[in-house]
Amino acid sequence: MNLRMLTAILTICGAMNIGAQTSNDTIYVVEDLLPNAVHFLPAPPDSSSAAFLDDLAQWQWSKTMASTDRGARASLESRIGPAAMASVMAQVLELDTINAEQTPAIFQLLAKSLVTGATSTKKPKLEYKRKRPFMVMNETPWGQYDDMEKMIENGSYPSSHTASGWATALAFAEMWPALQDTILRRGFEYGENRIIVNAHWQSDVTAGYLCAAAAIARAHCEPAFEQDISAARAEYARLKGLPLDYDPAADADVPHGERFLNNPVDTASARFMADIALYWNNKPLRSTERGDTASTEAEYSVAMMQKVMGEAIGITISDEKTPAITRLLSHVLDKASETADRLKPIRFRKRPFVQLGEPSAVAGDEEKERGKSSFPSGHTNLGWTEALVMAEVAPDHQDEILRRGYEYGHNRLIVGYHWYTDIEATRMLASALVARLHADPAFREMLAAARAEYVSITTGIAPESRVAKPSAIRTYRIDGIPATSNTHGIVIENQQKMVKR
Repeated sequence: MNLRMLTAILTICGAMNIGAQTSNDTIYVVEDLLPNAVHFLPAPPDSSSAAFLDDLAQWQWSKTMASTDRGARASLESRIGPAAMASVMAQVLELDTINAEQTPAIFQLLAKSLVTGATSTKKPKLEYKRKRPFMVMNETPWGQYDDMEKMIENGSYPSSHTASGWATALAFAEMWPALQDTILRRGFEYGENRIIVNAHWQSDVTAGYLCAAAAIARAHCEPAFEQDISAARAEYARLKGLPLDYDPAADADVPHGERFLNNPVDTASARFMADIALYWNNKPLRSTERGDTASTEAEYSVAMMQKVMGEAIGITISDEKTPAITRLLSHVLDKASETADRLKPIRFRKRPFVQLGEPSAVAGDEEKERGKSSFPSGHTNLGWTEALVMAEVAPDHQDEILRRGYEYGHNRLIVGYHWYTDIEATRMLASALVARLHADPAFREMLAAARAEYVSITTGIAPESRVAKPSAIRTYRIDGIPATSNTHGIVIENQQKMVKR
């Protein structure tokens, strides 16, 4: 890749924005360049919304957990910050400790991922200023480390605890895929804890997971993040006495959702009433333009992903015009299908149109889909996985990409093929899949090629354009400025990235 192309890619990723710095010693992506959940997620449900029934059901569930061991752990883990998360992840990785002195590489990955995730919730918190459950219900939070006065001042939607925990889990799952399901379960529970201690609604926590996934997608545009993943992996291998060439992804399958997600909602659960309410609430949309879109986008194919993602980023994506992007979309579709299809028979649930004995909005699919599980949603898994990956390809359109990926999943509620809680859980599965994909060099090569192709289309700089080469090897900083003897960090030498110490 030539220097002009590299500089263009960095420009697209935001590295050359005037007055903006993409990362620093404490965060991978500064707040202004992170995806903005105000633009790609719906507003939090108010008390008159059908979605609020799910919040109420989970608020009631939290009461049953207060006197359990899980409740005690939720209270203990109300502490937020790198030290608290280090304690959680040390247990998962079976390390005596994680800290800056004894495990510097692992701790740096943890600390910066955590801050990146938490920071991704700042804008929506300020925008919505949602009241927390204990405020609405005239109660008190009971997390051991929760400060009620500070919590009252800080909005409830999305949950920053959740975003910090899930962002860390995604980074660590990518770092060590052999333990991905265990890591992801603890990251999932770290967010769910906030419902248990009466600090957040279910919808706050769900939004926190999605903010974290979007933030980590953006972090993948930063060389520092990729470098820290590699350094943490090497450090962990050394601590475990493994050879330097050990590949923790070699024997790791796609993420197993049954190991880190909760079981699908049962008809005996209070949450099922929320699923019913949301089904009826969305059914009238079938006769609207939104419903027409949902029915049209019921097609599960690379061609549909080309259309949806092309509209999001404002270019035509096709086999002929964008072969690298198409190849990436196709690979992601294959892996998304594999991930969802293996889980469906393990956690079978009847689809809404089957359970309720009603026609769906996509009659042509009913016969072949009737006997398949509603959990997880294959379309949602595809849409959110593709959106997270394409947000890395075209981060200058990240909010629109993520919004379209979110809506592609919500379509399935409108047409009657999936329950609301299935769709919400499936986006977690998709986030986990993206972490696993990043552990494969072949995927990273496809992603780099797609990004270069996108830059070529939008800037007019061909990926393999020939430029005059100097007779002597010259070294440049990553922003294109010639390096000096005082330059340290990642540089470009002879068109290759290297670290100058």
